[in-house]
Amino acid sequence: KWLQELNLGGVILLGGSCAEIAYRTQQLQSWAKTPLFIAADIEEGVGQRFTGATWFPPPMALSSIATKNLSLARKYAQDMGDITAREALAMGINWVLAPVTDVNNNPDNPVINVRSFGDNPQVVADLATSFIQGCQFHPVLTTAKHFPGHGDTTTDSHLHLPQVSHSLERLQEIELFPFQQAIAQGVDSVMTAHLLVSAFDPINAATLSFLILTQLLRERLNFSGLIVTDALIMGGVAKYASPKEIAVKALKAGADILLMPENPETAVNSIEQAIDEGILSEARIDESLGRIAQAK
Repeated sequence: KWLQELNLGGVILLGGSCAEIAYRTQQLQSWAKTPLFIAADIEEGVGQRFTGATWFPPPMALSSIATKNLSLARKYAQDMGDITAREALAMGINWVLAPVTDVNNNPDNPVINVRSFGDNPQVVADLATSFIQGCQFHPVLTTAKHFPGHGDTTTDSHLHLPQVSHSLERLQEIELFPFQQAIAQGVDSVMTAHLLVSAFDPINAATLSFLILTQLLRERLNFSGLIVTDALIMGGVAKYASPKEIAVKALKAGADILLMPENPETAVNSIEQAIDEGILSEARIDESLGRIAQAK
């Protein structure tokens, strides 16, 4: 019903066997009016989520190798991207929600930790871009996440809204650097973080911030690809606004894709209402549609 009547843009898959998912993705595409993005959080390979595929060690294992042999770690990261993309495509997954591009410089981080390529911005940038290079051998989308950097937090944004209070200089030097390198490498999408980064925007979470998504990511960092929100059911945003407000605020901020809204029908209706009331412009929607069409 959602695919046929709402013409949704995509589906995120969270588990199952490879054989089941290969069948399911064909079924989903057959129901869709417009070819779907089919995405998955496969930061450690397809086997992390789907039984029967390759499951790699966490990315932080590669940063340990990098301390002794950076070129070998880069090769492994590229191979990891290559194999992940190839196996994803074999199952009908066309959007790899990886690599994690956060610098995990806080050992108490409850949500990023070993998902990151380490605590050194240069090493994170080197390995994340190598992973992207590996994926680029195949027609899949890649994702740098979680912008503008979720590494130095002690709060899990699945539950609450973490706060980052560093200076602009420090954020530029550590948090933003790997994202800049990923953008230079041609990453297809950037996923937002449900974070309050006061130096950029003291009021809005990054996912809902025009200052962060449009002025910083689009205009200052010259990113022209897809901006996708982190899951909108997460406590980091869901506790602070209604599902209707979240959908509209994220689009106003500059997001192109709303990932996992609580109810797609509610999100679509709230966007239509916001356009009718002049809160959102059709031109703003058309911008995102253009980027989505290009990516597809």
